Amino acid sequence: MLLDNILNNLRDKNNIKAYTINDKTYMYSDLYKFVCNIYNFLLKKDIQNKTVIVYGGKDVYMKASFLACSFAGITYIPVDRSIPYERINEIIKQANPGLIIGDLKCDSCEVINEKKIYQIMEKDNYIDIEKIYLKENDIYYIIFTSGSTGTPKGVKVTYKNLDSCIEWLKSITNIENGTVLNQANFSFDLSVADLYLSLLTKSEHYIIDDEVKGNYNLLFSELKNSKASLAIFTPSFADLLLLDKSFNEELMPNLKTIIFCGERLLNSTVEKLYSIFKNLRIINTYGPTECTFAVTNIEVPRNQQYNKEIPIGMPKKDVNIYVVDENKKELEDEKVGEILITGKSVAAGYVGKNENESFIEYNGNKAYLTGDLGYKKDGILYYKARKDRQIKYKGYRIELSDIENNLNRLEYIDRAIVATKESDDKKILKIIGFVKLKSDTNKEAIQIKKDLIKRIPEYMCPTIKIIDKIPINKNGKCDINKLLEDY
Repeated sequence: MLLDNILNNLRDKNNIKAYTINDKTYMYSDLYKFVCNIYNFLLKKDIQNKTVIVYGGKDVYMKASFLACSFAGITYIPVDRSIPYERINEIIKQANPGLIIGDLKCDSCEVINEKKIYQIMEKDNYIDIEKIYLKENDIYYIIFTSGSTGTPKGVKVTYKNLDSCIEWLKSITNIENGTVLNQANFSFDLSVADLYLSLLTKSEHYIIDDEVKGNYNLLFSELKNSKASLAIFTPSFADLLLLDKSFNEELMPNLKTIIFCGERLLNSTVEKLYSIFKNLRIINTYGPTECTFAVTNIEVPRNQQYNKEIPIGMPKKDVNIYVVDENKKELEDEKVGEILITGKSVAAGYVGKNENESFIEYNGNKAYLTGDLGYKKDGILYYKARKDRQIKYKGYRIELSDIENNLNRLEYIDRAIVATKESDDKKILKIIGFVKLKSDTNKEAIQIKKDLIKRIPEYMCPTIKIIDKIPINKNGKCDINKLLEDY
């Protein structure tokens, strides 16, 4: 399985690059030493069946800790340092970890800070990994996503889920001994693909650090230095790069494949990319966190543009996808219904009792009701919209109710309504929080945003618009269209 192949690659004594971040490169031999040291440290700990939270950014100890946990049979939970402390406390409360790695304060369990974890993993007299403790049905990792109640929910992904996903990605990308470019932070499931595909194919994992993304000069310098052959992007990130004319084949001459996932891919993005990269393959994929990164794929033809929308493709061979009505009855071709997924990619469920009704049995198999609306045509799946208030914005999965509930918890807010502003092609341009303050309250939008950012990640924070009253439609409900009309 996946970990056996990764272990063989890590033990290879050849001088191959494994991980590059901020001009610092680690070889596969370096990464193996790091993993061995953390692995043996973890085995001496009395963690039992508890999880390990790995907290930080994209430092090499994050990847080394993920692998060490997995070899030691321990479920890890990646938590990015950009997540506000109040939200992290919710994760800790749900996860009940046995250990935390990273600079995070916690009174309920032991914490190994960054300085200590580097001291542990850099010891030269390391002991080899002799046994892989993780079994195929064990939980490999838990990723916490936005929840409609205002608290995050953790998705439990098994070793079998991940093994199936990465083997499939290898088969559709055909990469070997290349360079896989990273975009997403490690607490976002988009990163799972580049984290493990690079290891399985003995490729270099080239990291775009979060601090680099905000500086165009640094970002484009990193793209050039990466010599990347494969990139895993959200469409929003590609659109950001395409704003600059220097993003072209001359900048990235080795780039052969881009995998898109996380949000709707538009024809305009594909057209621009194909016009400047003459030998590029674009693969569009689809899948929720609950089904291990992605479950469908399609290579977008270079000279054949789709009239309205780019399909999200056909399912991987060990997955079945159905489009069903409200009674779970499969619909005919071109009929829009809810996308339902069964097969090896369906995760074990959520931590605790968070909305487990989404995981059901269908035709005798475990299934996940995605909440996504779509249809099939000639065996190919198309995405239409969400049936609830969940959105994809800049690649992140966000529950508008999550933002709304956290706004309404601020003591000075009478009522908050969260909505999105969309373009003509249904791309989300902006999230807006319409806020009515309590009487005798004097707060400005900038202060409201500062208070909100203590509760939810910055990428979820909306533009704040203070209003005097909530418009009501004929049904007595908030008139969202009126709010957006006046914005």
